[in-house]
Amino acid sequence: MRFLSIFKLFSVVLMILVLIGCEEEEGSGVDFKNYSSDFSIKVQNNTKKRLVAFKITPSASNLIGGIPNTGSNEHGLPKPKGLFTSTGDFTVILVTEDDYIKNKKNLSVLSDAPFATFLAYYNTNSENYVVYPISAHLGGDRIIRIDNNTDLNMELRLDGVHGPILGYAHYGMRNVNLKVEANDYMVFPVFRRYSESMGEIITVYPKYKEGQPGAGKAKLTSFSLRGNRTIEIIEGNKFLGDDIELKTGSAYLTIINNNVGTGLEFRRGGQPIVTSTGGRFINRGGESMTFQINMPKINGSSDQYEEELPIAVGSFTLYGGGESVNIPAYTYKSETRYRLNVTGINAYDIQFPTGIEEIGTIDWKTMF
Repeated sequence: MRFLSIFKLFSVVLMILVLIGCEEEEGSGVDFKNYSSDFSIKVQNNTKKRLVAFKITPSASNLIGGIPNTGSNEHGLPKPKGLFTSTGDFTVILVTEDDYIKNKKNLSVLSDAPFATFLAYYNTNSENYVVYPISAHLGGDRIIRIDNNTDLNMELRLDGVHGPILGYAHYGMRNVNLKVEANDYMVFPVFRRYSESMGEIITVYPKYKEGQPGAGKAKLTSFSLRGNRTIEIIEGNKFLGDDIELKTGSAYLTIINNNVGTGLEFRRGGQPIVTSTGGRFINRGGESMTFQINMPKINGSSDQYEEELPIAVGSFTLYGGGESVNIPAYTYKSETRYRLNVTGINAYDIQFPTGIEEIGTIDWKTMF
């Protein structure tokens, strides 16, 4: 009897261990573990689906890992050997775990029917602090089809040019089908590309030129996917043309850390600001980072943005491990670049000898 009891106990423990293993992989063989360190990128899955991530294209050699449906929790994806060996931006393709299992022997068929796509960045020399959100609108039975017939990377954002990301299509990608919930949508297409000269992923949005109907406003598209309406097609070239100019809707501040004693963190309202490539800490010794300062919408407008943004003293701060130091009040203008040189001998000696300097305007065409 005693032997049977021990055997039963052993069986229960074994079953628990099996279930734990199944919780991580559930028959797909994909690594769903949350990596808090040594991760490739971090995501936030706001959908109800378990997802599988690929780098650039769905294939066994490009498999990154799995993302559980854990709501607003951040999830660190693994860094498979040989897949993340160089710095740069890349497309992430997400499919559901069910679709992955069904098409495991022919993953290429998932290229035109991803669950979601987005543009990410990996840096071999530092951790990426960006958390890439996956929209809660995804996972329904309606379709938004992206036909990116342009030479720019195209991203769809909800409710504003700086709003949540709905989907993405690399330049030249056609018929990218996003399965979304039945709902009403206001979509702002934007175009993105990495600029080596600035070390940032630059985002531009289509804006109606002066003298055109809608002058000064962002070009958008609104539609409803309710009732019998099941699909909406968004063509990239319809957001480019003679009546359109491409603008960033942002100012860019480059902070140069010439403090000899400490690294620095740029904050707004006490919260760290992260660059588009995931940078957060500016090391001492003359290292620099460029931060994007987005212009807000004009009060009462859904599609037009302010041309300048006054920032009061204390809103922007620098933290080096001692006390936070206020950056002087300044009015930042859209499409303009600024520089802030920081000096000092330690975390308690942070100085701005030349203040904030305007160093030029943004011309996105000359950045690439």
